Amino acid sequence: MKKYNLLAVSILFFLSLFFVNLNSVSAQNAGIGISPVKIEDIVNPGEVLRAGVTVTNSSDSGTTLYVYLKDFKAEGETGMPKLIAPGSEDGNYLASWIDITDEGISFGPREEKYITFNVNVPENIGPGGYYGAIYFGTKPPKINIEGEEKGAGMAIGQQTGCLLLLQVSGDAHEEAVIREFITGKNFYSTPYDVNFLLRVENLGNVHIKPIGNIKIKNMFGREVHELPVNENGGNVLPNSIRKFSENWGGKNGFGKYEAELGLSYGTSASDGGQGKQSVFSVVTFWIFPWRIIIPLGLSAVFTIALMFLFLKFYKNKAVRRAMEQAGIGHVRYVKKFQGPSPTTHLAMVMMVVFLVMFLLMSGAYLLLFS
Repeated sequence: MKKYNLLAVSILFFLSLFFVNLNSVSAQNAGIGISPVKIEDIVNPGEVLRAGVTVTNSSDSGTTLYVYLKDFKAEGETGMPKLIAPGSEDGNYLASWIDITDEGISFGPREEKYITFNVNVPENIGPGGYYGAIYFGTKPPKINIEGEEKGAGMAIGQQTGCLLLLQVSGDAHEEAVIREFITGKNFYSTPYDVNFLLRVENLGNVHIKPIGNIKIKNMFGREVHELPVNENGGNVLPNSIRKFSENWGGKNGFGKYEAELGLSYGTSASDGGQGKQSVFSVVTFWIFPWRIIIPLGLSAVFTIALMFLFLKFYKNKAVRRAMEQAGIGHVRYVKKFQGPSPTTHLAMVMMVVFLVMFLLMSGAYLLLFS
């Protein structure tokens, strides 16, 4: 009887493992894919922009996806978009310009489809940047899909989307400033990991894409590294600040370093912009190999002190022995100062020699490793 019970428990155990693995695989395979995730273009007033996205059902079962539209703006300084219902806020938004199917779209397992749409740019629209989003979800919108707020309400479900960033041509205002460029600390030990934090503010009326690099130079002005900034092409929306972070690490370094930040942005004049513009900023920091300097310095001080005490003890012992051999007891006398004693002179010479060697070693470390 016990054998049968043990067998039944074992079967149930392995069945439970099978269903757990099956569920985990299904969860991993479930989802919606979309490409591209961002569309950027320059359009003219009254133009109809025809575009499309490839939507993929990543699950192993069929599903129906629904379209809904959103406007978006910058949320905080991380670059994450904040979706808002069309018409709920004043601003340069374009969800109401988008013409796309309002019917549910059926997908088979692992099927992908190319979904087209039009963006009808108003004729009387002013120049600048305008922003919206097209999202696909597994649950239908809950409001009237015939009005301007078509698809604005969306039940919780699997969803993914594509952001639209359009620049309407005309007299665009492009202006950016670097609000902050700092390092995480002023002093670093080795090995080091320097974090550069920069904040860029967009004062214009169109989104910008600041791209550039950070050139790092040592105390001799020699460039030791070049760090790219915003390689992924993140945008800074109008009247917002975006934060970027870059890291530079290494094992060896010594002395003062200077980091020069250079960013370029802007639209060419032929496309209605003000041409390429640049902004710059500089920050300095220090790298000290404390793990090498402190033990070496303490060892030097200890060695010099020990040698000085040894020489002083040897001198006193030699004088006392000479006085004993001459039959002279304890004699108290005052000696006129005639310069440093031989012991002090030797200690000073050894200290100078050590300092010279220390400076030579530091210079070699600086030239070879910093």
